[in-house]
Amino acid sequence: MKSSSFGRCQMLLPCLLLAAGGSGFLRAQTPIGTLISEQSRTNFTVQGAGARAMGLGGAFIAVADDATAVSFNPAGLAQLLHPEVSFVARGTQRSVSYEDFETSSQGRILAVSDSLVSSTRFDPLFISATAPLQVAGRNLVLQLSIQRALALTDHSHRTLTESPLTTSGSPSLLVQDITQTGQIDLYSLAAAYEVSQRILLGFSYNQWRGRWDLVSTSLRTTGTTQTVATFQQGNAMDGENFNLGLIWRWPTWSFGIVHRTGFHADYTFATQLATNLPRGGFTGSPMSTGLHWPSGTGLGYAYRPTDQWLITADLSHTLWSTTRYMSDSPRLNGQSFFDFDKGDRTPNATDLHLGTEYLHITSNGTVIPLRAGISREPQPVVDAATGLQRVMYRVALGTGLKQGPLGLDVAYRYGWSNRRVSKALDVDQILSRIGSTSLGTERIREHRLDLSAIIQFDRKPLERVLRHLFVGD
Repeated sequence: MKSSSFGRCQMLLPCLLLAAGGSGFLRAQTPIGTLISEQSRTNFTVQGAGARAMGLGGAFIAVADDATAVSFNPAGLAQLLHPEVSFVARGTQRSVSYEDFETSSQGRILAVSDSLVSSTRFDPLFISATAPLQVAGRNLVLQLSIQRALALTDHSHRTLTESPLTTSGSPSLLVQDITQTGQIDLYSLAAAYEVSQRILLGFSYNQWRGRWDLVSTSLRTTGTTQTVATFQQGNAMDGENFNLGLIWRWPTWSFGIVHRTGFHADYTFATQLATNLPRGGFTGSPMSTGLHWPSGTGLGYAYRPTDQWLITADLSHTLWSTTRYMSDSPRLNGQSFFDFDKGDRTPNATDLHLGTEYLHITSNGTVIPLRAGISREPQPVVDAATGLQRVMYRVALGTGLKQGPLGLDVAYRYGWSNRRVSKALDVDQILSRIGSTSLGTERIREHRLDLSAIIQFDRKPLERVLRHLFVGD
């Protein structure tokens, strides 16, 4: 499914000033919604887990010939001939900088110091057990897997200074600390069948389970005045969906299609604000609502000019605009999960992935692949003032080692994104909702290292057990 990384709000305190006047989420929905969406919503991309696929730039829908196939196209599992277990992990180093921001408000021009936030983390992404057996002379493959669809653990610390340029006055200093912990995991049961030599079909049943907490603390100093605000939110999400896949293969090419069904999740959250503002904080009661998670469809094409050379391309479309709350409250019902708006600002996204692989085979039969890929991945994040969507571009290199029953793969990806964005840095900007806006440049730089290990076993003992259990003697 998804890769993950954090967006950041430039200033927490103004968002909380309005929130402090409410008794819960709905009475301060828009400012709190802005805060939550910018600080706790990740960059979303429908993407599977696997170092081989990542080395191909993520273009794996029409290939899908290892245990990680379930996260790209479950039909590919029908190509596996041996029982195997697999494990995938990822290390991520990501930096987000805000540069050249300037605020124009009430006759003032305020220069905002640059901000750079960097984080490094390591996440287990995928683990599976796969078992093939023969049914009616064709390959039937069953798999159990757990995938970390979104890793939501991160921490950042930033210091910002806002200084008047055209009038006298004291600069303001903001120190902000943001910590988020948790994840959204998929528990999947998959099956794939070799309908014919050319046609493979597969499906997976997925249980989604998410638990994550956000704590954001801000200390703002202007002259001798200090204001402290700490915002907390706990989140839980549960749902289930199906992935359906097909691969049509020929000796030199293959075509793949996968559809991920949308679903209605149970979503629960609770918010709390502690502050020394005169209007005080609040503690909201846990609130339960529905959340519609979007469907998506992917197409893939793979071409093999020779037995050792592969060229592959994927195109995936996700209906992020349909990710909305379903609530008995008229005010919350129909609001976007990403921008807390009932309009159409949240866009759908079409991802493009391209990759190539060359297999070097040594004299002792060891296979050493060389891989490269590129991708373009728009995110469901559009700036309200500039109208610019966040788009991640990535380039990838990968290699590995396949000898006997052991396969190891590694992939390195470098990603970047640049766009003009707006940020709310002053209280009057939040109160007016329109007019004064701070504009600057958002730059994202990301390094990812994916590692996969697959161990195969003798097929016959397990096949006898599975045949006895599911087919009969």
